[in-house]
Amino acid sequence: MGMFDQFKAASEMMKGMSPDQLKVLMEQAKDSKKILEDQVRELVEQEVKRRGLMTREEVLRLLGRS
Repeated sequence: MGMFDQFKAASEMMKGMSPDQLKVLMEQAKDSKKILEDQVRELVEQEVKRRGLMTREEVLRLLGRS
């Protein structure tokens, strides 16, 4: 299912919802987004450590641009 189809399906689903239901749904979406961002950030940090890579801050510090 393409992104356009997903938006269309979501739009159809939300047509019958009350404003309060939409508000709850949007809060849930924000919470889910925050959780996903935190998980991705943690996985990236783990991978940087696992591979022995340098962070942007470490590179800038080495270059004297901190």
